[in-house]
Parts: sequence; structure tokens; C-alpha cells
Amino acid sequence: MPKCLIAYFSQGGSTALVADSIAAGLRSAGYQIDTCNIKNTVPPPLKGYDLFGIGLPTYYYRPPFNVLDYVQSLPKLTSLPVFVFVLSGGMKGDAGNNIRQILAHKGAKDAGYFSCLGADYYLGFLLEGYLLTTGHPTQEELSQAEDFGCRIAERTAKKEFISQPYDSALPLMMYRLQRLMTCRLFVRLLCSRLFSVKREKCNSCGVCMKVCPVGNIRADKTGKPVWGRNCTLCFYCDMKCPQEAIISPARSKLLFRPSHIYNLRRVLKDSAVSYARAIVKAGRIERIE
Repeated sequence: MPKCLIAYFSQGGSTALVADSIAAGLRSAGYQIDTCNIKNTVPPPLKGYDLFGIGLPTYYYRPPFNVLDYVQSLPKLTSLPVFVFVLSGGMKGDAGNNIRQILAHKGAKDAGYFSCLGADYYLGFLLEGYLLTTGHPTQEELSQAEDFGCRIAERTAKKEFISQPYDSALPLMMYRLQRLMTCRLFVRLLCSRLFSVKREKCNSCGVCMKVCPVGNIRADKTGKPVWGRNCTLCFYCDMKCPQEAIISPARSKLLFRPSHIYNLRRVLKDSAVSYARAIVKAGRIERIE
């Protein structure tokens, strides 16, 4: 029985749903599947696997830093069939392209590429009162993901490794500027220094440390959070704080809010994008309509 490892990064659960659907398609074709959310643990070595898949959400039109680090750390993948799947709240940018290019450079065979919408839990939009791409991935998208798994099995069995088209480049300079402002160097030198805690409200519950996907938050001697420089800008620490004690760069009226408003104005004009009015309250997302 051929074996497949699907490694993915999922915080809100959308990417995990797609991973499970792809796995179902591969199982129906006779594959033994191991799945691993790199948010929680380091995936096992690829030795012994006949197929490898990597899944990710889109962060600022690029791969999350932890996914990028994981893929770059992989050894040579000479002739190993590999597939990639990406979720986004709209434009994918270069997220899928970057990962696929790295895998190709390592010698992997292109077994397929899949993308769909996922619920967008980005704090910047929630602070403006909007939860975007609600209800995604839909049941139809999950069925497409399962069919994608079946097609991967067919291509791999026939050794038909034909590279799929790459995603289009970002259409406007504004989006490219936003991506530049969230590059790793900028995050380390500036953004990661803009996190703070309202000490009078913080009860040292540790939720922010638990939800950080890269272990970037530690407790000081009083139990209050201290941020390092390895931030992914997911803002889950801020969004999930039950005491509303954290202030993150997402709340910056000068640094991030102009791009949030710009993006929302464009997205809300797109009839294909679903949304709901919502707020973040005591660590939870609450719909207000």
C-alpha cells in the first residue's frame, strides 16, 4: 500500500478540512495517509513515503513564515511526487507559487495544485467589523478537494507529472507594497516590537502563548506575555485574548489600517465574496447581523 504524508498549517480549521478531504480521495485510491498540522508538531521525515502534500493559508499574499521555513528545511526530494494546496480569503498572490518553486528546486515531481477560498479570520478586517469569505470552504469546494485527491492518485500511478499553471502575479502596486511591509525583515525590525500588554487587564492565563503557532511568546516572571522576533503576524494572540489585554500592530492606525480599509473597499464590491458583520469580543468572534 503506497503511503502519503500531508503536512499543513491550520489555525482556524479551514486548511485542515481541505487536507482531510484530499486525504479521503487518496484513501479511496488505496493510499495510507498520515496527516500533520505543523501548528502543533514537526512533521516526520519523508523517508518511506511515496507521495507528499503541503497545505497552507495565504498570509499577506505569501506563505506563512513557518510553512516557508519547513519547506526550505526539507532535504532533496528527487523524483518524489508532491502536491500543494492553498486557501485564501481572495487573491492568493505568490503563496502557492513560492512553495511550488522551492519544491521543484529540490527535485520534486509536480503531482498537482489545488486552491480554494477559506474563512478569513484576519484581525485587521474584524476590527473594521467584517468577517470575510464566510462559509468557506463550502461543501462543493471540499468535494472538489476530494476529487483532487483521486486525480493525484491517478497521475502518480501513471507517472504523468505535468506542471500546473502558476497563479497570476498581484495586479496592483498597492498589494505589492502591502506584501513588502509585511516581509520578514520588516516584521523582525519593526512589527514584532509593536506588541504590548495592558498589564492591569492581563490575568496571566497563557492563552496568547498557547495559540501562537511558532512559540514566539513567553511569560515573564509575573506571567505576563513577552514577544520575540519570530512573529508570523497572524495576530491570534490579540484576537484570542479573553481579557482583551493585548495591543498588536493590527490596531495601528498609521501602519496597517489604511491597507485594511483599502482592501475592504475593493473586496466588498466583489459580489463573489461572502461576508458577515462581526466583532471580536473577549477572545471570540461574534456576528452582529
